[in-house]
Amino acid sequence: MAHRPWSELPALALLAVLRRLPSLLDLFAFAAVCRSWRSLLRSSAALLYLSSRPPLLLRPPCHLHRRQARPLLAADESDGFSLYALDDLRTPYRSLFPVSSAAADDLCLAYSHGYLILLRGRPRSDPVLADVLTGAEILLPALPPDRVSFYYGTLTAPPASPDCCLLLFYSRYSLMCCRIGEPHPEWARLPLKKGQSYIARVLRFKDRIFAISNIGRLLTLEFVPEFKVERLDVGGLHPPAAYDRWHFGPQLVECGGELLAVLFVQEGRPWITGIHVFRLDFGRMEWAQVESLGDHCLFIDCGGKCPVSGVDPSCWGGRSNCVYVAAPGCDAWVEYSLDDKTWSQVSVSSGDTISRRLLFRAQFLAQLGEPRWPSPIWVYPSLFFWREGMEL
Repeated sequence: MAHRPWSELPALALLAVLRRLPSLLDLFAFAAVCRSWRSLLRSSAALLYLSSRPPLLLRPPCHLHRRQARPLLAADESDGFSLYALDDLRTPYRSLFPVSSAAADDLCLAYSHGYLILLRGRPRSDPVLADVLTGAEILLPALPPDRVSFYYGTLTAPPASPDCCLLLFYSRYSLMCCRIGEPHPEWARLPLKKGQSYIARVLRFKDRIFAISNIGRLLTLEFVPEFKVERLDVGGLHPPAAYDRWHFGPQLVECGGELLAVLFVQEGRPWITGIHVFRLDFGRMEWAQVESLGDHCLFIDCGGKCPVSGVDPSCWGGRSNCVYVAAPGCDAWVEYSLDDKTWSQVSVSSGDTISRRLLFRAQFLAQLGEPRWPSPIWVYPSLFFWREGMEL
């Protein structure tokens, strides 16, 4: 058989193939053919995958489903972390965390751009980025030995991007920042002013970096040419007092080109009885409550703190106008319908699809304190995060 120059196939033909690949394994097989195919997949991932397919559920081993801080464990057939695709729950994938991740002091702060943000060692001063699928790690400079308690972290871009910053939040009026894209990255302490305290979530939206505090104040962050924080005068959002800012603070998410804020509705402690969604009207600088997401759904989790949206969920068996929530103590996730304001709980058993679904009044019994791990979280593999100018 004559040699076929597979790397020279037209991009339009390859894109047509990509749109028809049914599973995650097929996508990775496509990326493994050659560098040009991998480049095409990365450059089109946001259009072909991130916007049209649900995230994966990173699920801890069954014996770690306790509500307490536990280390990441090496994945094996008996006790490894598993990745579930919502369109095929019968075929879990393996998450290959290395054995070195089993240190008793590991703490997971968040998930961002395909990586878990971990703190390792005593007193948790060694930041590590761990790929959720392969377990590959990116080691970063040690933090100053200040013995502070970090509660949230995020990447402003994929780690290979030259403008990527790792942000770690630990106090009311300051954060730590490391510019990963620099030849010799170092940690810098950046100040926050009064009214900018306790950042709950950070989101890059239309080339701007937005942040929301635990009391619903909206901010913008800039890092070039110097660090700058601006508080935006936005009305219409009145979140209830958060008894657990680590897990149930306000969320920011992009959905259908709109910037949304998601609030958990609480009645007493520790009951979560509903979810409210708001859209930011940039013309009026006002949050307006959203009753319908149209043909979209949202994925929220308390461990990864990286909410995402999905379009046309019926194509993989999901529901529109629904919020999928993963939280500590959940076997898999719970669903909240914005249509009829009801909860459903989903439990995944090994080898089975959905083993039970029942009406559920969410009662996440969270304790005050630092984030707990492990917890089911929504993730996308790092392969699907790519920005123009990054090396392939």
